[in-house]
Amino acid sequence: MIEGKRWSGVLTITFVLVLTSLSKFATAYAPVNFEKKGVSLSTPPTFTSVLKQHRNTMNGKSNTKLQMTPVASGAAATMAGITAGGFLGGALHAIAGPDHLAALIPRCCGQRWFKGSRIGALWGMGHGISAAILGLLAFGLKNRVSTIAGAASFMQGASSIMETAVGASLVFIGILGIKEAKEWKEDIEVSPMSLSSAAVESGVKSSHKRAVILNGILHGFSLDGAPSLVPALAVNTWRGSASFLLAYGFGTTVSMAIATTLIGESTRRAGEILERPDIPQKLSMISSILAIGVGLFWCILAMK
Repeated sequence: MIEGKRWSGVLTITFVLVLTSLSKFATAYAPVNFEKKGVSLSTPPTFTSVLKQHRNTMNGKSNTKLQMTPVASGAAATMAGITAGGFLGGALHAIAGPDHLAALIPRCCGQRWFKGSRIGALWGMGHGISAAILGLLAFGLKNRVSTIAGAASFMQGASSIMETAVGASLVFIGILGIKEAKEWKEDIEVSPMSLSSAAVESGVKSSHKRAVILNGILHGFSLDGAPSLVPALAVNTWRGSASFLLAYGFGTTVSMAIATTLIGESTRRAGEILERPDIPQKLSMISSILAIGVGLFWCILAMK
């Protein structure tokens, strides 16, 4: 799972570097308009203009100043490449890790599209905010970390703590998912109803959104996603770094909202088509158990 996140970071860095190189190439070879005394060098001089220039020279009014007007600037193209790379990096990072989906599948099974998308968006916003904070701090300290005594050991200890917190949050979400799946099953058994009523009107799984947001925030601070934030450190300006991180958070939010919408609607419709309103409940139970397993495994890896 960690290798998938590293590959998403590598793809992001490659994408940004390619776009930046193309923008610099376009800027280097942009046409330039040179003018001398109002006569464009791109067109051949007429007899009248040559005669007028000769007369000005004879009168001591010769003007040899060249005016250069660039046609286009590469700043806009470079910024567009940084923004596109940030959006792609956030989207890839969000869907690359099974631990991300493990935290969200128990919450969105059987949900209508607007409820499922809200769950994914909340996780994505939490992840984007904490990732932006981490990226800006790293950008401000990128030239000083190597000179701070004990910085490496501190970063390693902080990484282990955050990874353990991520695993613990997954376990907590799994426990909540199992509890709510049992309540959902009781509602279905007591009063047979349609899947939409079981998923929406009963109020099951409508609470505990804070756990999802907290998991997103913890994932943003986790250093396992650091490779996808490297382009934010490669740029030379605060504006460029902030633009990358803002697009990164937006890409994370959009991709996770789409993913949870598809999961929620597909499981809900599957229950309706097969006339099995318990299908989302069973999937929620299974995914909750998997979330607990992934969380425990995550904690074990963090403690090594």
